[in-house]
Amino acid sequence: MFIRNNGYCFNIFFNINNMRNFLHRSTVLLIVTGALITACKTSQSTASKYVGEWHYTFEWEGTEIPVRMVINSSDDGYTGMFRSEYGDLPFNDLVIEEDNLTATYDFQGNMVDFKGTFDGDTFKGLSSSGGYEIPMEAVRKNE
Repeated sequence: MFIRNNGYCFNIFFNINNMRNFLHRSTVLLIVTGALITACKTSQSTASKYVGEWHYTFEWEGTEIPVRMVINSSDDGYTGMFRSEYGDLPFNDLVIEEDNLTATYDFQGNMVDFKGTFDGDTFKGLSSSGGYEIPMEAVRKNE
């Protein structure tokens, strides 16, 4: 259908098809953008569930020692350590899957197996080596 207005010829059908193509492309772009944003937020929120400082007190021979379990994200997954006034104990082979953590660390020449579970802002774990087991319960420090 053509309409003549002031000497110009407009093709209404052509303009409607252009508008449909524009709307279709815009809709597809919005859907793709929304999916990307959702994916980024999901991966970011999953990582942030574990990343941070988790505080607890370790009792050793009648002395209470404040300890922080520090978890960071990296390109390869996660890194972590126990940090106290006596130094750092870096984790080896740290894996976090579905709220469960497994790792090992070296304590005075002995390899210690470490495992635990995240539940919101709390973490319950167990260090074991040579028949000894040391439980822990840590709370995330919110900054």
